[in-house]
Amino acid sequence: MDIELARTFLAVAAAGNFVGAAQRLYVTQSTISARIQALESQLGALLFRRGRSGAELTQAGQRFLRHAKTLVQTLEQARHDVGLPAGFRGSLTLSGRIALWDGFLPQWVGRMRGTYPDISLRLEV
Repeated sequence: MDIELARTFLAVAAAGNFVGAAQRLYVTQSTISARIQALESQLGALLFRRGRSGAELTQAGQRFLRHAKTLVQTLEQARHDVGLPAGFRGSLTLSGRIALWDGFLPQWVGRMRGTYPDISLRLEV
């Protein structure tokens, strides 16, 4: 299974519609539709009920949701662990709004570096 199919599924589930998922993933709505159709074909189950109000998870979609989360999280952790620089024993990823960078985050990063020098920090805006 292509991990992008699982990511797309999670984006649709979170957004509640294909248009919102397309915006989150910076792709077209037709790309989202094609990926979901491919995933449904691979799994042999309808994952969303599509309607005017958006896309609602079916029972099969609800069951697949936790598996998709696990797939994506496991791959992200593997990518991070394999890419962990020598001398580090662990890693921490932190995401935040740009507004946090002005005050809180620079001080926090400095304290983390001093307290936990063997932890790799990944910061995302």
